[in-house]
Amino acid sequence: MGFADPVNYIVVGFDGDYAMLRNESEPEAPLTQVAIALLPEGTTDGSRIQRVLMEYTLLS
Repeated sequence: MGFADPVNYIVVGFDGDYAMLRNESEPEAPLTQVAIALLPEGTTDGSRIQRVLMEYTLLS
């Protein structure tokens, strides 16, 4: 899997200015921490988002 390949995440929570994301294809992997400012408006707990080249898109 390359850096430009899409990766889908589920937002599992927030910690201050960061969102904690679970990789859908590797649920046993450690959570990924991402600054909330990088996420699309409307992102909440349980949202599905996709990352491509450090750009995040809200899926649902």
